[in-house]
Amino acid sequence: MESNEKRLKTEMKIQRAFIKIVSAEGFDKLTISALIKEAKINRGTFYIHYLDKYDLKSQYEKEIILDIQNIFSNYKKPDLYKSLNKNNAFLQLFKYLYRQKELSILLLKDYDSKFVKDIKSLVLSIASNATENDDKLPKNYANELLSQGILDFLIYWLEGTPVLKPQKIYDIFIYTRTLNPEQLSNRCK
Repeated sequence: MESNEKRLKTEMKIQRAFIKIVSAEGFDKLTISALIKEAKINRGTFYIHYLDKYDLKSQYEKEIILDIQNIFSNYKKPDLYKSLNKNNAFLQLFKYLYRQKELSILLLKDYDSKFVKDIKSLVLSIASNATENDDKLPKNYANELLSQGILDFLIYWLEGTPVLKPQKIYDIFIYTRTLNPEQLSNRCK
């Protein structure tokens, strides 16, 4: 039986190898052979932890979803008008994604995946106030604009050089939530 410390070290080696290979070549090109070579583990060790590369990716996605669900259930929605409200769901989300940035960016850029759809639903659960349809903007379109905008914002942030610290990106995020599209576009000039 593998000790917890040894198991964690092995899982970290696998995760670093996963990130390196998928970043360079894409998930479709990922092979178990390349993964175990990069992680410097044997094939049997990989299969103790995961069934195959799809199970590996699925477990990463499930872990992130669960972690974000926990954040959103344990922290409240930010109040846009109380700048001192620092211990809320979005700030905690930014801190979490910052710690998991390499893996998060890989998974968030798989736009058509169930994972991205689940993340968008989670974001809407905390960010949306839409309760009824509007003749000019149906709820499903409003939800898509909001969730995709936040997702694009997260990806842009995580791909930045340097990646801004969570508090700084949170402050920017909260500030943008108070701007209307005209005010926002005026900042682009």
